[in-house]
Amino acid sequence: MYAIMSYLCYLVSAIAGYMAAFDLLVQVFPDYGFIELTTGFVVTLMFFPLVPLYPGINSGEWLLAIICYASIILGVILGNQARKSKT
Repeated sequence: MYAIMSYLCYLVSAIAGYMAAFDLLVQVFPDYGFIELTTGFVVTLMFFPLVPLYPGINSGEWLLAIICYASIILGVILGNQARKSKT
């Protein structure tokens, strides 16, 4: 049960990262197409914890960063609980 909840927290974190990445994509490429969307998707996969920092630093919108990092922390805690409960 802890492992499933941990994965759900990681999913929430990734969704927050993608929301911030889409906001960044719209700012950089207002008329984005398939290539920009695909490139943004791949880059966000690699750097999704860092992407929510951009709206926070640039425009003061820290909500996505708080959601992303809180979900990562909660996911790590739940993952450790899952590992402890197996032994």
